[in-house]
Amino acid sequence: MTDRPGARPDSGADRALLLTFDDRHVREWAAAAPLFTSYGARVTFFICEPDRLDRDEVRLLRRLADDGHTIGCHGLRHERAPEFVAAHGAGAYLDQEVVPALDGLRRLGFPSRNFAYPCSARDESTDRLLLTLFERLRGGVPVDRRADPTLAAELHVPAGDISSRRVLLGCSVDSGRGTVAYEDDLTGVDAALRRTAEHGGATTLYAHSVAYAHEANHVTPARLEKLLALADGMSLPCVGFDELP
Repeated sequence: MTDRPGARPDSGADRALLLTFDDRHVREWAAAAPLFTSYGARVTFFICEPDRLDRDEVRLLRRLADDGHTIGCHGLRHERAPEFVAAHGAGAYLDQEVVPALDGLRRLGFPSRNFAYPCSARDESTDRLLLTLFERLRGGVPVDRRADPTLAAELHVPAGDISSRRVLLGCSVDSGRGTVAYEDDLTGVDAALRRTAEHGGATTLYAHSVAYAHEANHVTPARLEKLLALADGMSLPCVGFDELP
């Protein structure tokens, strides 16, 4: 584990793992906070349905933010952006799905400068639309790519491109959903982390809840710790989206 829990990387984000979590699993994330702290990791939580957060969830989310984690936006009702725009128009998407979520988070004290697409559903037109409101967007690659060693080239953002790359692609590291267990082979994820550790730059990963069992998509604490330990062993800092240049 790191010798300086919570310490920020000296060189900013010229080399980084961007570990992100989606939806509204605040209690589970808060329970995992000691694990993040033990590895000096800061992560990004992309929140949907901010209007449905209860008082305790808001308190826990503020504590996570105080610990240095990034709080981002994931939409009001988790709508798929291209499908919503096709059905209702770009203006309605902003007015009904994005702006209310962003305003709700800001009223709670979270600036939320970054956005993660629900279900990683995006296209160039939605990118252009959302980049009028956010500094960066996170999309994703198909989950079955995580066993593909060539994934490293697709996920890796060279250090010189980090400041200008406004759409980052991530790969799921979830362990399962409900009673369904996902593929354990993370060969592509491991290759992506090694490439970033060796050459600098950034690699983005995402998960949802943190639990050994959950009705929603989740990563087990054991897998999460394995990933954090792998990055730590490579001297690859885990940082939040707000820390990017």
